[in-house]
Amino acid sequence: MANPFARVRWRPAPATLIASGVVVLGFLLTGVSWGFLALVAVGTFGPGILRELGWLKDKDEFERRAARRAGYHAYLVGGFITFLIVAYMRSGERVIAEEAPVSTLILVVLWFTWLLSSFLSYWGPRKTASRILIIFGSVWLLFNVIGNIEAGPTALIMQSLLAVPFFGLAYVSRRWPRIAGVLLLAASAFFVYFFGWYRILYENPFAKGPPVVIILFVGPLLASGIALLSKAARGEADGEQDSP
Repeated sequence: MANPFARVRWRPAPATLIASGVVVLGFLLTGVSWGFLALVAVGTFGPGILRELGWLKDKDEFERRAARRAGYHAYLVGGFITFLIVAYMRSGERVIAEEAPVSTLILVVLWFTWLLSSFLSYWGPRKTASRILIIFGSVWLLFNVIGNIEAGPTALIMQSLLAVPFFGLAYVSRRWPRIAGVLLLAASAFFVYFFGWYRILYENPFAKGPPVVIILFVGPLLASGIALLSKAARGEADGEQDSP
């Protein structure tokens, strides 16, 4: 007969113990600098991120389901509260109105993470990445056609060719997910550098506009690249079927 108290006898995994130590250390070091609060974020969320990527396997199915349910509850509550905060801040002259860009940024991160995770769960990494890249290529092509329609056929064709890499990567992501994943990570880094978005990290990371643009433009490429390098993508490449 199974022991009903088996779950009560909690035996933390090594990763949990290490993460807990990082969290405690981060809080202690805030007395030196609040920058060390980043260690708390690493210890709190790092193990979960590694588990979802398939790089850390220290939880059974019961524990994984419980963690995902808790995460969904956190998303629902956090998203609801953040919407209320944004509505309050933007509904008139508020004492804390200058904080509105920060709340908007949090809301965009919540929404974007939920949406992309839903796509990955339904379609799988390869198909999700492929469809995101096709959308990117189509939007980029449309943008360049509209922007260069009066510049002549040569400029129109040359600018439109910039959409070709997106369509090419959409094909590669289906056939060779690891290669596509590496290329997408490289492309994300290139866009951040090319458009100078890396400057906001030390100038004004919560400025209105640029952080949201980075999440919505670079975010899908970066997340798709990481997903293609995950265990799920490797499983699909080995023959597992993904959703239509």
